[in-house]
Amino acid sequence: MPTNVTKQGLPRPIDDAWRSYVEEWDRSLRAANRPHTTRYNYELAVTQFADFLGGDELPRFLAEMDMDSADDSDAAQDPTDVGRKHIEWFIAWMIHTRSASTALNKYKALQQFYNYLVESDEMDRHPMAKLTQPAATEKLVPIVDDDQLTRLLDTCHGKTFRDRRDTALIRLFLDTGARLSEVANLTTDDLDLSRDGIVVRGKGDRIRFIPFGERTGQALSRYLRARTRHAAADVPYLFLTARGGKQLKPNGIKIMLRRRGNLAGIPHMHAHRLRHTLSHTWQLEQGNESDLMAIMGWRSPEMLRRYGKSAAAERAQHTHRTLNLGNRV
Repeated sequence: MPTNVTKQGLPRPIDDAWRSYVEEWDRSLRAANRPHTTRYNYELAVTQFADFLGGDELPRFLAEMDMDSADDSDAAQDPTDVGRKHIEWFIAWMIHTRSASTALNKYKALQQFYNYLVESDEMDRHPMAKLTQPAATEKLVPIVDDDQLTRLLDTCHGKTFRDRRDTALIRLFLDTGARLSEVANLTTDDLDLSRDGIVVRGKGDRIRFIPFGERTGQALSRYLRARTRHAAADVPYLFLTARGGKQLKPNGIKIMLRRRGNLAGIPHMHAHRLRHTLSHTWQLEQGNESDLMAIMGWRSPEMLRRYGKSAAAERAQHTHRTLNLGNRV
């Protein structure tokens, strides 16, 4: 992680010149109304790239890979001196130390950064022109079956504040398919128990209403009663930490789900699995695809294919049995 961060938690390169360009780019991203998470991921990639060029990792990596390390540029001090080879070194290092999918994300972020520098006339030529993006194997996100969900909810069986909160969170993720950040940033005003739904602010600051069922509403009502007795009941955020007067942030929810998953014998439990589970179940029950896109906050039909893909074979078998084609004659 970078050593420099802003008050908003955004990463910044150590080098002054690099930091200046990133801060200028951030103004452009804010003017384009890019979400905080997008800005963070973009600027983290550029910060990691800058620190890679100016730190000890680059010469160590090139020596380990027996790659040509000749470099007479000032790329470590100025992003406008970056050439194709610098990008290739960084992407290769990311593949070697992280994964191909992570390297692809960094590639896309750097592409946006250098698009900005070229469009702003800070550079005459794009250093990533004709550079092929790294191929990444699509990672299938496993769904959570009914038996696993029962075990997961059983770990929250109790009347403590934490049990009531975690039950409400798990059921809300399962029932709405909302993103981790969308749920973490819910306020008490975003919860509408008269209509049994939540108002979420998604990517691009798009607002949508997502309904939920009776059991989720019951879990939320029980949590709200426990919340009224919390020392931080006046905090506007819906979900609170068990101790102290703070919002339960995305990372706190991640830790909770991982811990509950381990207790239930479900390794690598995270909110995205519940989002995929809702998508799979919706498609299995032949739900309208346009309605699913509206609920999930998608604009591209491509997301229909991507989500729940790990259970596509089960849906195909279900459809085959429903159609009963072999018994038509």
